[in-house]
Amino acid sequence: MHAQIEILASLQTVDREIKQQRGLKQGLLGEFQAKEKEIQGKKREIELLTTACSEKEKLRQEKDRVLQDEGKKTMDKRMRMNRIKNTKELQALQREIDQIKQNNGELEEELIKIMEAIDAIKIDIRSKEEELARLQQEWQEKQEEMESQISGIDRAVSEASTRRQTIASQVTGDLISRYELIFARRGGMAVVEVAGGICQGCYMNIPPQLWNEIIKSEKVNLCPNCQRILYYKPSIVQEKPA
Repeated sequence: MHAQIEILASLQTVDREIKQQRGLKQGLLGEFQAKEKEIQGKKREIELLTTACSEKEKLRQEKDRVLQDEGKKTMDKRMRMNRIKNTKELQALQREIDQIKQNNGELEEELIKIMEAIDAIKIDIRSKEEELARLQQEWQEKQEEMESQISGIDRAVSEASTRRQTIASQVTGDLISRYELIFARRGGMAVVEVAGGICQGCYMNIPPQLWNEIIKSEKVNLCPNCQRILYYKPSIVQEKPA
């Protein structure tokens, strides 16, 4: 049984390597997704600003059309003044012209504000487009590097998986199933050494009777605290706990 557990320990080394490599890959994929999301978010910001700019431009054109129409009305009324001799009519017409001028003044102020808003939006769009271009350029360079890293990880996992199959084929019975269950539940540490009477998985003392059973290696012994598979290395002198 001691030989079988040592094989499991070797299998665990490979499994931990695979687990680590897969963790690295997940981290890279997470970074990949985050960067893509950031770029898409920046594009969306530009789209929203562009839409807002178009709406402001339509409003500007409408206000400008109204202002031109009111300007024509003012010109027509001024021409009428030259033909009117009645004082009351002249005064009434002058009031109309004054009101139109006031309205036009307000329209001009609105137009100025709209044009300022359009200019501000366009500046913001250019800034975000420059930022997007920079992000895309940096991401293109980073993406090539990350793709190379992921390919390397995939190769390493493939090679490790081949080694794992060879090692796992040497484990008899349902021992490997038991090992895999503990490995999954205990964060990638299923087989641990007992050193100085202490489990190296949870660092709790091992009862003397269990320690003797571990030395005999006649069966699979689990830590009473963390339920990991325990073993010891004969080459390392260990004292029996008092």
